[in-house]
Parts: sequence; C-alpha cells; structure tokens
Amino acid sequence: MKEKSRWFYSAQTEKTKAVVLIAGGLNLDPKKMDTLALFFSRIHCDVLRIAIGPDPLQWEDKFADDYDRAREHADVLGLPLYFVGYSLGALLGLHFMSKHSDHLIKRIALFAPATQTKAFTKITAWLALLFPKGSLPSLNLTDYRDRNYTTFAEYKKMHEIQKEIHRKTFHVPALIFSNPKDELIDHRKLEKFAGMNAEWKVMALSNQGSPLSRKYHHLMIDDQSLGRSEWEKILKNLSIHFSL
Repeated sequence: MKEKSRWFYSAQTEKTKAVVLIAGGLNLDPKKMDTLALFFSRIHCDVLRIAIGPDPLQWEDKFADDYDRAREHADVLGLPLYFVGYSLGALLGLHFMSKHSDHLIKRIALFAPATQTKAFTKITAWLALLFPKGSLPSLNLTDYRDRNYTTFAEYKKMHEIQKEIHRKTFHVPALIFSNPKDELIDHRKLEKFAGMNAEWKVMALSNQGSPLSRKYHHLMIDDQSLGRSEWEKILKNLSIHFSL
C-alpha cells in the first residue's frame, strides 16, 4: 500500500467547526474513505484520513500517531475532535480509547464496526497459528480493495483486539450504522454491545439501492456501495450527531 494518511481542510478556515479523524477498514483502499472526508470538509471540518496499512504489528502505533496529529491540530484551533471509523478502523478507534482514558475524542460515528464478527473471522484468526504466512483472497469488491489478498496475521490481530475490548463501556456518544445482512458483522451482537453504552444509537441500513452489480452488505462507505437514498440518510444523521 503506497497511499499515506491525508489531510482534507475546510475551504473556509474561519468557519472551521471541528477536527475529524477518519479510519477505514481491513484491506480497504484508503482513498475510498475520501468521500466521507470530503463531506466533512465541505461542512467546515478539518479532516485527517488515516491509511492504516497492511502490517498488523503497526496498526496501533499508526492510529496513535495520527490521533496525536489530529489532537494537536484541534488543540491549536480550540476545536472539538471527532472520530469516524469503518470496520477495522472503528475497532482500532475503540481499542485506542479503551487504552487511553484521557483521550480527547468528543463524539464518534462507526460504520459496520468490527467489534462483533461472525465465525469466519475467528476461524481465519486461528489458521494464523498453523499458517503464520498464509492468506485468503480478499472478500471486498475489486474497486474497493487495497490488495487481492488478506493475511491470516491481519485476522489474528483483529481478533486479539476484539477480545481486549470485549464488554468494555465507552463514555462518548456514538452513532452506529449497520446492515443486518452484513456478511462479517453479527448485527444482533453489535446491538447488544451498543446497548451496554448509554449514549450509543444503532441505525440499521440496507444497500438494496446500490447500483453496483454485486452487493457486498459489509460495504457502506459511499453512495455507490449503499445507494443514494441510504447515503443521504447517513450524511443527514452525521450532521445532526456531530452538530454540524
């Protein structure tokens, strides 16, 4: 992966309302999160879109480094810091907040967070013990994936992080978007996990209106993967949730 983390600045700096940190999913082309980054920049936010990278041993450090960059920027401007994460990115954000209770993130929005995944990811994580250098073809759509394969080591690290935040509570308001037909996320367990947190709300979505020839229910990061109607619903609720 050659793509690096990237800043998207509000066109009118005098009207900037917040700083937003955005993290994408496992083996997702980081640029595919730019649609969300541009949305926030258009409504007067400075955005740092993270490129997590393919090395699971660097995920936590990479997230922490970019959190520090976003926090320092928010400090200088005297603005609130928000977090938006998709799939693995959402999991990494929650894991960071669970380990750093002094974090300054005020509100979060999570898209299909990889906190409660189905058996497939657990089995793949176990395979890493037998085949540490093994991999599987990527499940994601070709235009969205970063690589054509995902390593067992990545699934193993994701599973380890999931166990670390199991039954954790988070004292930050959260808006969660989830598709009940998600191939990777256990929607019911996700709702139960969200119910442990007083200020968390789950919105069920459908990608039935997506114009893509093949529907991948886990994918929900732009109007193409969801369809225009559902995407507009997301943008409206993001604006309300973050008071933008």
